[in-house]
Amino acid sequence: MTTDTLARVYRVFYEGVLSRLPEERAIAIGQTALRMLPFDRLPLFRLDDPRLATTLGGVRLPNPLILAAQYYDTTILRRAMGLGFGAVTAKSITRYPRPGHPEPNLVRVRTAAGPGLINCNGFKNPGLDAFAADVAKLPHRVPLIVSIAGESPDDCVELVRRLGPHGDLVEFNISSPNTKLVYAWSEKPAELRAVLEAVRAAAPRPLILKISPDFADANERHVIPAALEAGVGIVNYGNTRRVEDRRLSQGSGGLSGPEIFPATLENVRNTRARFGDRLALIATGGIDAPDKARAVLDAGATAVGYFTAFITRGPLLARRILDELVRRR
Repeated sequence: MTTDTLARVYRVFYEGVLSRLPEERAIAIGQTALRMLPFDRLPLFRLDDPRLATTLGGVRLPNPLILAAQYYDTTILRRAMGLGFGAVTAKSITRYPRPGHPEPNLVRVRTAAGPGLINCNGFKNPGLDAFAADVAKLPHRVPLIVSIAGESPDDCVELVRRLGPHGDLVEFNISSPNTKLVYAWSEKPAELRAVLEAVRAAAPRPLILKISPDFADANERHVIPAALEAGVGIVNYGNTRRVEDRRLSQGSGGLSGPEIFPATLENVRNTRARFGDRLALIATGGIDAPDKARAVLDAGATAVGYFTAFITRGPLLARRILDELVRRR
């Protein structure tokens, strides 16, 4: 069977089975499958072609697709590195363990554009000490991006100092709408610049700033200029969009999925037009099909990030995108 046929089979499975299960059970099934089944050994998921290679901060990626941050389980991260991505991002880690927000913290949503998710995870993670011990033993089949989320400048510096050596790049996340932990940095660009300078000085690897689409005007006027002035030349533009949803324990969360793609595309176009080649740009948000990946790359993105479509469209999406990119070369 072709990858397109297999993708259609997965879509039937998602619509008919996974999407009908309670969210927590579906997550458990999916993560168990990723841990236990050696999909990463199957060449079907990968396409090795030198024409697909790109660079971020001097780090070579075999292709421009990046699995966005969601997993801190290093077994899953190791599996994901063999599923066609040019780089894999670990979940944002905080200095101390966080239990996250209480359930329900994930709900499904279906819009005219297609299936998506709304989450208020709240940075559930094992904390710096535990994750640093685990990730130190993870081999890098493709580049690993370690992601940090600090509540204070000291937190940020300590996180990047301890985790940086275990990644190929370091992502500083100020984009999550699910907690005030990092979201407020987008509203304090003067302070952000000072923090970025301190973090960059401590970082042993190239630094990525992950910014929120909820602050498009501030990003263009203040946040991205602050990053460039601090010497940070890679921006990951996009995360979820903050929405109200009373099904969630917090009453609101971050919307992901194809509904937010038009904003992602517009932000990429505007950012590239304003800042030119002064930065490398990762486009994240709503990308769930080959034509959308192609569109953001054509608009000026250096690389493409996604996670929700890994669930809703399946693990073969990366291969389908890579096939399309090669066809268009």
